[in-house]
Amino acid sequence: MSTDYAEKERDFIASLPEDTGRDLSAWMLAISESGHRERNAIIDWLRHQGFQFSQASWLERIHHNGGRLIYGDDGSGAGARPISETPVRREVAAPQALPPAVDIHASGPQAARAGVQRLIGEAKGLRPLADLVLHEIARAVPGVQFAAVGPLIFMLAPQPFAALLPAPRKLRLYGTFGPAGVRRAYPAEAVNKSAAPFPEMLWLDDARDIDEEFQRLIRAAARL
Repeated sequence: MSTDYAEKERDFIASLPEDTGRDLSAWMLAISESGHRERNAIIDWLRHQGFQFSQASWLERIHHNGGRLIYGDDGSGAGARPISETPVRREVAAPQALPPAVDIHASGPQAARAGVQRLIGEAKGLRPLADLVLHEIARAVPGVQFAAVGPLIFMLAPQPFAALLPAPRKLRLYGTFGPAGVRRAYPAEAVNKSAAPFPEMLWLDDARDIDEEFQRLIRAAARL
């Protein structure tokens, strides 16, 4: 946990009543009553309430975390109480069947690398970030292999444990992160109207997201 981020979070939460007329608990209730459930829809709704994107995203993440602060509170009780003691049931699409590894690599290593590079190109302006994601995954999981399957880059060690969907505005990294993903992971969205390959996903659009916590999430997905 970054002490700096924890302090920024506490400052942001403490300023809400004066800046917006509502404290954190009131905003959590307002989000729940807004009728929006999808991440981007909540953020857009909050931006229409006058928040900057970064603030709206922060509030959405706290809401997704059950009303609890992302970086914890300072023991003063400033953190919001949970919205409900009963976890909200989230519908997650069933994982799609993955092709056997032999099919993934049937066209040979050189063609496999070319396929991965072609998909990385789909990230356009976020291509450097996509390269960084793959580099850090290789660092977290020694011996990992990358394979292009449809629009996704799968990570195998030797079985598939994660998949990257490159796109110009945001990257989606699918996996099963378990308890390690409570602060960052979201229920997986469909891939081009097809079921997601794994039940959870990370939204990535900033190199600062590729930190020590990201490494822990990757190791959790790979069961290391």
